[in-house]
Amino acid sequence: MNLNPLLPFLMAGDPSLEALPQLLSDARALGLEAIELGLPHSDPIADGPVLQAAAHRAIARGATPLNVLESLAGISDSPDIILFTYLNPLLQIGTERLKVLLRLTPVKALLVVDLPFGEEAGFEAELRAAGYPMVPLLAPTTTLDRARQILSYRPDPGPAHGFAQRFAYVVARLGVTGIGQGMDLTPIAGRVAELRTLSERPLAVGFGLSDAKSLQSIRALAATPVIGSALVQELADGRNLTEILNWRLVDDD
Repeated sequence: MNLNPLLPFLMAGDPSLEALPQLLSDARALGLEAIELGLPHSDPIADGPVLQAAAHRAIARGATPLNVLESLAGISDSPDIILFTYLNPLLQIGTERLKVLLRLTPVKALLVVDLPFGEEAGFEAELRAAGYPMVPLLAPTTTLDRARQILSYRPDPGPAHGFAQRFAYVVARLGVTGIGQGMDLTPIAGRVAELRTLSERPLAVGFGLSDAKSLQSIRALAATPVIGSALVQELADGRNLTEILNWRLVDDD
């Protein structure tokens, strides 16, 4: 069963850190089990122009990885959070302090985009043992054998755990994040079918999805569509999160 009809991405600190608790509460009220939350980073190499701009706005307003985590302390009215980040900010905080900070937050997993499996093995193992697994990231260029290795190294903890700690992220296209322009999703169907032969864990598909047709196409594969750049841009334009997501949670027949 698909546990999460949509996986939205928010950039912490954009439009402001003060707005974050309400955004998370609104997301939970929409029935979302999980949400991706980006830690603002000065050199977001995997992000396209929209998310780069959001990160830079957040930093300009004083958001840092540390004070984002501190601002999440004690929040309970929130979907499970997948922390979308880069390795260096986490290493600067340090493993022990990071574990203490995470315990006070709704964070359930981490997606560290520049941490290939097998590197910083001790760091990853410590966080997984503390209850914060790394999300497997499967690129279009990842061979099936390599995908099998990644999924084994970052294992599915099983159905007793929530979507945030179980899913694997399937990258829909090469390049950086951004809003798709008439993307051909046909190859994704084959890719998802291939990956299903390796694991029964939930799959989320991201990079370039935003319109109703693409979201519906991914759901038809029993996978969760990720929406990032389009959501972040519409929030920056002053739109309300509930308004932005409501119609994207309903498939047109």
